[in-house]
Amino acid sequence: MARTYMEIGVRDGSTLAMIDCAAIGVDPHFQFNSNPIGTKPSLFLYQKTSDQFFRDHDVRAISGDTLDVVFLDGLHQFEYLLRDFMNSEKNCHRHSLIMLDDCLPVNAEMTERRHNASQRRDQNYAGWWTGDVWKIIPILKKYRKDLHITLVDTSPTGTVCITNLNPSSTVLEDNYYKIIQEFRGISMTDESIEKFYQEHDIVSSQAVMSGFDASLTAGP
Repeated sequence: MARTYMEIGVRDGSTLAMIDCAAIGVDPHFQFNSNPIGTKPSLFLYQKTSDQFFRDHDVRAISGDTLDVVFLDGLHQFEYLLRDFMNSEKNCHRHSLIMLDDCLPVNAEMTERRHNASQRRDQNYAGWWTGDVWKIIPILKKYRKDLHITLVDTSPTGTVCITNLNPSSTVLEDNYYKIIQEFRGISMTDESIEKFYQEHDIVSSQAVMSGFDASLTAGP
């Protein structure tokens, strides 16, 4: 059972409200529509960007320990998610779980860097925006082969579950600008999204939950 939890991109607090352990929430503009505290023994909320939060605060001092579970659902541009992952991993332990939201787009249009719903051809999904955070998957598979990465078909646009973490790793930090340069010009097309799903195994959320420990904490 998780003892400590952190969420980047809290928004209305619907996910945070389901957590019952000590928690940290970060969002530049909270939009709570219900009480996010629930049965938590403690909840620390920071209304600022994740970059500002990690710059200004000692996560372990706030939580009192390393983080067991982290949920990253911030700005949908890959360089921000990459930084959030790097900063989160430093405050985890090897068997922690980091979850990345919205990395499995339904179509290529929703991977646009800026959400422009009115210009979408497919108006059925015009309200859905994943941005280009899907890039975090090939980035981690190339630069962090030590990680155990599980792609899960959660609705509506998937979750990436990452374990076998290494808080002392500096690989991503050392190569950050190289990675940005390498991936910034890549965009998703109708053809490449089909190839993307052919190259990656997607696990059903039901299968993960029924065998949660075995699925997410095993080595690579």
